[in-house]
Amino acid sequence: MPWALIPLREIGFPAKQYITIVNLTPHRFVLDRSRTHSYQMDTFDWDDVPQGRARQNTAEYTKNVGKNPVDDGGEASYTIQGTNKRFEIRARTHIPDSYPRRTIIDLSGMGLGQREYLDPGKETAVTLVITGSDSYGFTASLRHGRGNWMKGLYDVIKDRQMQHIVMPATHDSGMSRISGKIGSIGTEANTQTQGLNIYNQLRAGARLFDLRVGSVHKVANQDSYSFWTMHVNDELAKVVIGNTGESLDDVVKEVNQFTAENPGEVIFFRVRYLNGILDIPTAGPIYWSADIVNNFFSKLKGINNRCGHLDLNTKFNKQKASYFMDQNGGKGCVLFLLNGNLKPDVPQDSVPDGIYRNSMMDVWDHWSNLPDTEKMANDQVASWKTVGRSGDFKNDQFLIGQWLVSADAITTTALSIQNIGILPTNPALYWMGVNNMSPESWPTAVLVDYIGVVVADQWSWEQLSAEMYTFAIGMNLYMISENCDINQKRSPLLPGANSAVNALDAGQVASAWNGIIYANGTVDDDPAPTLHPGRAQVLKKGTEFLNGTILQSDVENQSC
Repeated sequence: MPWALIPLREIGFPAKQYITIVNLTPHRFVLDRSRTHSYQMDTFDWDDVPQGRARQNTAEYTKNVGKNPVDDGGEASYTIQGTNKRFEIRARTHIPDSYPRRTIIDLSGMGLGQREYLDPGKETAVTLVITGSDSYGFTASLRHGRGNWMKGLYDVIKDRQMQHIVMPATHDSGMSRISGKIGSIGTEANTQTQGLNIYNQLRAGARLFDLRVGSVHKVANQDSYSFWTMHVNDELAKVVIGNTGESLDDVVKEVNQFTAENPGEVIFFRVRYLNGILDIPTAGPIYWSADIVNNFFSKLKGINNRCGHLDLNTKFNKQKASYFMDQNGGKGCVLFLLNGNLKPDVPQDSVPDGIYRNSMMDVWDHWSNLPDTEKMANDQVASWKTVGRSGDFKNDQFLIGQWLVSADAITTTALSIQNIGILPTNPALYWMGVNNMSPESWPTAVLVDYIGVVVADQWSWEQLSAEMYTFAIGMNLYMISENCDINQKRSPLLPGANSAVNALDAGQVASAWNGIIYANGTVDDDPAPTLHPGRAQVLKKGTEFLNGTILQSDVENQSC
């Protein structure tokens, strides 16, 4: 999406929409041209999607002022090679509405339900990610599956080093709201980076968190303070610009809620800042005393499933996943890695309590620090290709790919971090990013703004979409399983995989469901088998099929 279109979502009707299909399966997705058709569309460009690749398809609604845009539409039909399964994607208008274009993804032919998406903006992609296989079972991104996706993949990932497991990550993870605990000019538009709190980020698949924590002190009494997540321009500046987000107390509660419901995960918190700021932040930083550090540690000790006394001779990035997942009686690990502004004369860690220095995990945290999506994406992709994931594993490491842009305050205030993230930037991961990944080239963690959010300000659980969640499962289940130097077993997605892995199936990562999610978030768990939103009952004269057929009269849609 060109950035110039970000503020133009509701201005003018004609638009080009993209629908990205990501294939993280061993099957080719084959376009059925005899069943793919459009009416009054200037462009309706679709094609096959090979294994391990993505394709950005195009549906361009008519610019002809003599046509009634209510009638515009198209349906693309796919078969999954080597199976009896198929799926459809429909482009439709919804007039009048503030979101006048819709994309309906129909996976009922795979037993995975249907979903009606609002097209979030002009030339912004709606994304479908599918992973699994016919023998293993399929799962897709219409909805989130079980919270503990790592445990669902235990037999697949248990023997892999942590740096060989792809995981979602979130930027400025605590900034899901503006709590206003410091008097500064940080606003929702230019300072908030997430729509979901830590609990829901975990449910959406995130396993690595960029948690920036500071203490906020009263000007009148600096001994009166509390701990807050923050996003500021420079935490050590004399005058700090930014704001606070979730309280540390809330983060503790949310992590405990998630791990109680979803045991067995490995969760990393990379904790930064670790200094104080006055509530009127105009007098520079307050460096933490030992008492403040110990108070901070006491807060972290309230988190369950911490992992103390781990092996300090092996860096965490090189430990096998099972080493962490088996801790606490199989409940997994919540790990804190501190990398802040602590002075040398105060405690730096508390190993018995599972609080470690950042140096315990070697990480390349690659921040492009570039102001637009295309430049950032090119830089990130180039970094992935310098990390060796096979052979002699040259430069193999835990690579955090920061898939986000660094626009200035004027730009973020005008366009918002949310819109920059969900309209041009996050969707680009699934076509440009995926098409530059391979079994030997990928980032370990993909760090994003506004995880799970696909339409601005729609942050309730039913309105989220599971592209990042399904992408992570697919990268571990399919892409990395194709790397014989990392995965020395038969891929779990192929027939005849070993019996331990065969015991798994897609039900381990997503429950069976064949309902419908509508654009307003309404869910129908048991729709009539003949109900397919957006499917035209009658194909009008002039309808064009991709096999070259053009209808000379109205006919009944044979798909109905």
